[in-house]
Amino acid sequence: MEVAILNRILNFVLARGWTDYDNFSSKLAFRIARARPRSTSELMDTVKAFQSPFFKLNNVDREKFAENFPTQEILDTLGKYAEIGPITFLDIFTEANNISIDEGKKLVSELEDISERVIQDTIRDSLREKNATNPYERKHESALETADHEHFSLEVKGILRTFAGVVKGYKSVSGKTVTWKDVAYQIIKTYDRTNPDHILLVLAKNPVDSLVSELVQYGKSVGNPDLVVICDPVNLVRFLKARDVI
Repeated sequence: MEVAILNRILNFVLARGWTDYDNFSSKLAFRIARARPRSTSELMDTVKAFQSPFFKLNNVDREKFAENFPTQEILDTLGKYAEIGPITFLDIFTEANNISIDEGKKLVSELEDISERVIQDTIRDSLREKNATNPYERKHESALETADHEHFSLEVKGILRTFAGVVKGYKSVSGKTVTWKDVAYQIIKTYDRTNPDHILLVLAKNPVDSLVSELVQYGKSVGNPDLVVICDPVNLVRFLKARDVI
């Protein structure tokens, strides 16, 4: 969300020949994203209260700046992200609900023998059934690859959302648990490429205790604390069992 707001403010500033002194657009976008104004008056209060050398250095009157500010575009962006909200892996792959949690726990060891590619393809088949956009077979790994499931759209809870997916099979992580270091590159590059509403992070090993907090922190840094949707090994087993892979 913050990136989308930043782009609108920066375009507004540059189109008028002003210089973006002191990272003005980025800082104002951050302030707006945190304030989450819900009306024109609330947004204007945030803009007018924002202190920056930008106005003096560009010889711009603060009131005139506010009058011409792309208010409705910013409010539309805020509204879009306000509607999305958090979801879980089971909200997307509802078939996993047919397998009990207890059964999933008993079968977790089965993940040691299931390849990452099988998990990716099983997810892809489920997305086809759900009429997601862009599912296609990947014949081999590519040096250009970041996401395991490239950008796609799918309606979840009555809202059309965009996604990309990252899968970490049991043998693709050397340690006993998954750390931020194991996933950071793919998560960051996946988000930077297409700015999806959510990134599915599917794990065949349990995350280290701090990973969830680190993922939320990264999500907050790009304006969406609900960015990463985690599938832990128990829910992954439930999903694979429901799909007759286990």
